[in-house]
Amino acid sequence: MIFMESLHDSEIAHWVHEPPTDGARATSPAARPNRTDSALFRTPPKGRNAAGEVARAPQQRFMESQDACPTLQTRILTSLALGCPLLTFFLCSVFGAEHSAAAFPQPAWGKIFFATNSTGQIDVEVRSWPVDGKLSLPTPFPNITAAHWLDGRQRVPLKWVFNADATQVDLELPTRSPATSPAKILLETTETTQQYADGRIVFSALDAKVHGTRAKLESHPGNHRIGFWTDAGESVTWEHKPTRWGKYQVEFTFSADGGADTELLFAIAGQNFTVIRPATGSWYRYQTLQIGPIYLPKADPFPVRVSCRKMTGVAVMNLKAVTLRPAPEGEPAGQDAAGLIALRARDAVTHSVMMRYEPAPNKNCLGYWTNPNDWAEWEFAVTRPGLFDIEIWQGCGKGQGGSDVSVEIADKRFAFVVQDTGHFQNFVPRRLGQVLLAQPGVYSLAVKPLGKRAAAVMDVRELRLTPAPSAGNAPPAARP
Repeated sequence: MIFMESLHDSEIAHWVHEPPTDGARATSPAARPNRTDSALFRTPPKGRNAAGEVARAPQQRFMESQDACPTLQTRILTSLALGCPLLTFFLCSVFGAEHSAAAFPQPAWGKIFFATNSTGQIDVEVRSWPVDGKLSLPTPFPNITAAHWLDGRQRVPLKWVFNADATQVDLELPTRSPATSPAKILLETTETTQQYADGRIVFSALDAKVHGTRAKLESHPGNHRIGFWTDAGESVTWEHKPTRWGKYQVEFTFSADGGADTELLFAIAGQNFTVIRPATGSWYRYQTLQIGPIYLPKADPFPVRVSCRKMTGVAVMNLKAVTLRPAPEGEPAGQDAAGLIALRARDAVTHSVMMRYEPAPNKNCLGYWTNPNDWAEWEFAVTRPGLFDIEIWQGCGKGQGGSDVSVEIADKRFAFVVQDTGHFQNFVPRRLGQVLLAQPGVYSLAVKPLGKRAAAVMDVRELRLTPAPSAGNAPPAARP
């Protein structure tokens, strides 16, 4: 159950994106109820490493060196691969280094691929589906914040479970094996709080600020969480400055052994969300739960505050992460009575750090497309399949044309060069070609820059898929 209400500062406490200080971590050694494994007490306290130094974000340090000298990163990883392949496997996953899947230890059940950019995503191919539904990952594995089995166009959320010291981690899969092989799984990971290239903002337990004397950071390689949260009056906080405004879907990643009616309060950028959390069955068994949509009207710093209104078990939860995922601001697209499919700017999912939907009446478009790695995606339902003409309505300022862009749909790619229209909000139709959507169902269309020539790629108001005159299409029905 999830409820949304107005903000009351007196009912919540707050989470700041900054390095932890001595005062930000609890010093009480009180043990979590029902958890007696001595491994829980072997992690360095107060956000420090084993040498007592304040822990910096390893990903940030490595990426800084990568920007300064990318060839050095390659030499380091190559050297490590000769002596310790598993360590190289972990470094590449955390730091986003390029690699070949064959260069790292691969499991017998399939392959693990790491993104070569800063998405924090890991692609998994499962060729041998586990009979018991437990897919063992190599350790140390990056800190997972979300896991999904990609069943066609559906993203099926998965749970994952650790042993006490995170030397073992298993994904929990459905016992039913998929119809097609290899099966695809997408993992999202993070070490520190950051906004990723796809626009996703992830608040990590590793750098959360804890308010209280019992709750504190528990950290093993690949498993960072706020634990020992036995006092319902305590809370954790972050603060973050996003790169753009827009709509997001909020979710959180947690584990909890019991206390299924515990009531949580998430206060984010002036809005409150009350969540009745379920139990996951173990303090080591994690899942991601969707909270609801939120709109950030400005790219200004905003706080995230997590607290407990009512605790029914022995502890609030283990909190691993809170995620804001880019979401469309309009409605799901579909096919009208005449067979037309209109993909409007407000209905797009913007996988971006700069590009966004601009709602001003004179704009009503995807704009701020200054980052060539940003891209837009639409999902839409086809009820009357057939051959369609593809048309994009694009605008581009004087002297800003010439960028190369690709439209991808149904395993086809349609490339074009952006036309200078004299103004970014002067939209003109560009016919790109034809695509066959042969079956009813849900499809996706993506617009991805291939190269930016000037200050910005373009603005886009909409795309249209219009039934093409052909023997493969029935005559369009008359408009009501």
